[in-house]
Amino acid sequence: MKKLIPLFLMLVISTALAVDMKGKIGMGVGWTVNSEIFAPNAVITKYGLGENLVLEPSLTFSYNKNGEGSYLFDLKLLFAYALMAHEKTNLYAKAGISFGMQKTPKMTSFGIPLGLGLEHFLSDHFAVDVNHVMGFAYTKYDESKLMNFTITTSNLTAGLVWYY
Repeated sequence: MKKLIPLFLMLVISTALAVDMKGKIGMGVGWTVNSEIFAPNAVITKYGLGENLVLEPSLTFSYNKNGEGSYLFDLKLLFAYALMAHEKTNLYAKAGISFGMQKTPKMTSFGIPLGLGLEHFLSDHFAVDVNHVMGFAYTKYDESKLMNFTITTSNLTAGLVWYY
């Protein structure tokens, strides 16, 4: 227990130094590891609920022009808490809920994403954002159901966010 007290004090002090996110609204675009380099496939939105707490709804969409045409749609609602900060950089722990659909093969998924994010402010209104989200998921295919925990590089997203 005594070992946790210094860790807790460092956490409290470091969050006091975080970039204040209260009331800030951010919008941007993101790229996942498997997307084309000039074709963003994620819409990023952020809303600062408190000094260290951010709400991050996100939408990812990809379309593959094969014989039938297939799409993947993923909607996430994450809460990000600033664990550590240094001047214009915040390190976040993230948790939330997600819903996904895919056409071919037909799939529906519900999940509890968990992850880490790093955001660096280049100016008062512009930031670079990198996230890795993993988590628990319940996935239903046409003929089967699957409960799993995923850790893959395809969950790595980089983005550019503009705050106003």
